[in-house]
Amino acid sequence: MRSLAQTPALSDYRLVIVRYLINKVDNPSVSISEVIRTVRALFPLCELTDWELGDYIARSAIDAGFVVEFDAEVP
Repeated sequence: MRSLAQTPALSDYRLVIVRYLINKVDNPSVSISEVIRTVRALFPLCELTDWELGDYIARSAIDAGFVVEFDAEVP
């Protein structure tokens, strides 16, 4: 019988993004594509598109005072 994997909630993504930003506090900028790769590695069942996830990451980073690198290369 197949086990059902639970789809992550937005709060789960936010927690990972905030922890990522805390770990990068010495670097004044954050790469959207790098954070997307991190989130997708931790949550392979992420139902957000790269565009939605990138927007969510950018908003979180800007709120935390980071400069955001809107890289052209998205995973």
